[in-house]
Amino acid sequence: MKKYINYLAGALLAFSAVSCADELDQPNPNQFTSENFWRTEQNFTGNLTALMNQWRGFDQTIMQDAGELRTDFYWPTASLDGSSLSSVYVINNQLGTDNSNCQFANYAGFYGMISNCNTYLYYDALRGDNVFAGNDALRNYMKGMIYGMRAWCNFQIHKMWGAGPIRDDSKVIEGIYDDKLLAKPQSTVAEFVANIKADLKKSEEHFNLAENKTTVSTFNSAKGQLYWNPMATQVLAGEVYMWTGKVSTTGPQGDTFKANPADVAVAKTHFLNVINSGKYSLMANYLDAINEGVNNTERIFGTYYAQGEASTNWYNYIQYDPVTGLSRGQYWTCVEKDGLTPSPNAARLNYYYLAGEENVKKQSDYTTFYLQRLTGQGRFQVRNAYYYQFNELDARREILQPNYRPTEEELANGIMNIANFDKETHPIAGCYVYKYRGKLDAASNKMQGWTWMTYYRLPLVYTYLAEIANFEGNNADVEKYINLVRARAYGANFDAAAHGYKAGTFLQNEVAVLQEKAKEFFQEGQRWWDLRRMTAVKNGSDADHLVFRPEGCLGYGLDVAAHPNWYEVTVNSSPLGTYTIATDQPVLDYQTKSYMVLWALNSALRSSEKQLAQTPGYK
Repeated sequence: MKKYINYLAGALLAFSAVSCADELDQPNPNQFTSENFWRTEQNFTGNLTALMNQWRGFDQTIMQDAGELRTDFYWPTASLDGSSLSSVYVINNQLGTDNSNCQFANYAGFYGMISNCNTYLYYDALRGDNVFAGNDALRNYMKGMIYGMRAWCNFQIHKMWGAGPIRDDSKVIEGIYDDKLLAKPQSTVAEFVANIKADLKKSEEHFNLAENKTTVSTFNSAKGQLYWNPMATQVLAGEVYMWTGKVSTTGPQGDTFKANPADVAVAKTHFLNVINSGKYSLMANYLDAINEGVNNTERIFGTYYAQGEASTNWYNYIQYDPVTGLSRGQYWTCVEKDGLTPSPNAARLNYYYLAGEENVKKQSDYTTFYLQRLTGQGRFQVRNAYYYQFNELDARREILQPNYRPTEEELANGIMNIANFDKETHPIAGCYVYKYRGKLDAASNKMQGWTWMTYYRLPLVYTYLAEIANFEGNNADVEKYINLVRARAYGANFDAAAHGYKAGTFLQNEVAVLQEKAKEFFQEGQRWWDLRRMTAVKNGSDADHLVFRPEGCLGYGLDVAAHPNWYEVTVNSSPLGTYTIATDQPVLDYQTKSYMVLWALNSALRSSEKQLAQTPGYK
């Protein structure tokens, strides 16, 4: 039974560092909480603050592990810096049921957060009337948060496993430890989806009640983006109804939930609620949209890392390795020593050609170039095809630093820099990604923390509305919403005639939204779900989803034949090894891997929780 409790019950945050499992052997496991906590408004608000801190544990799960690794963003064979690559079996979609290859164990921890939400609701029902006497607005607002957060966790379970056990009670908190009462099989997919939608409705109802009261604005109003909020519930509701409107799912019980196209219209109402709220506007600069803090006008919901907290976070493993990396002195770069400013000249990464200077800066400067970054290890290599999809005027390309491979002659002759560098004459060895930049810490001379992770921001709403417009056959709105996002990316360089999207067929529009989102939301965990949801044929079959189609390939649409130096590169080898950029390779083969759109349950979980059925297709 302890395994069961460990798996499903989260810690009671904010008031105890002791886990539920550690308390099982005590005569009264709830004595501390029932006697000393959940007695004041500060107890409840403190618990919610702790839950938001706990939420940061999902950042890597959502933004990289589940949202991107299984797409074709990442190259699986060699790292630009010579580091061994991580999660190659995931990148290659070689998943199974063993703890070593299922990728996620124990439902990725979502039930821990669900349990903490259930605990909050239990004590609200038990003591809320007394605690919040005279302050129903605050009470309702926070319950709106809890229901929205629980719906979000269950939605991730639905997308990843089809369905799970429905956990909306507080039996453990009530002192019920009987395995027979606690053990639950997965529900049907229809029941699971209905439960999510019911929580979304409760979240909306409680937020609406609260928004009529001015006292609500006092709850963490200075950090509203960092707490679940009414507009986060609206975006989530839009996502849920988009998914159920376009994606059919066969669950662990063998039942199939059929997509209901009418749900797409419901999704639209929720996204328009965000637009019509008047709360958000696009930041003028794309990089500020990612890295700017509380003054960010487009962030709807995200998490935050204070100084030093993010110095070894997941996104660092796609950056330089400043200690053992092999890229220094190996490749050309077209930026100045700050690693950001574009230059028409190229130099090796430990030699810089600075504009206006005749001499090349040498070894003394490379340390600044490397170590001002968050310390990375180059464990994930972004595909060259991604870089080639960008127009050179698109500011979003600035998150990528391409490193051009010198020719064999240049290597042999020790040539260190080239004036008026022509990028078409050299292949890219690979790109580093520098999207989450934090701030420079003067004491350490390194980029440290102060980083924001964004789950929902305004351009996501725009791209969903473009997808909905395509579903409706409304080409004018397809163009409108794609170009709202694209125009900000081009800034003053945007020319609607030259750069604006011109709507076409259903498939062309669907691919345009997919590719625009790839450029806008890299490292924000969207692409896997886009490939799963978007489709080549309106209301088509499962096989029509872009995850199974050549149009979903990262290199789709590239004119590789016109650019002889556009290819993937085997780095750190001489002579150079190359691979042709794929332009029509589906992410998954429908005939052999269609079941892999969902993840397997890990074998250890099923050994301890025998009532759980395995995801269909996995042996």
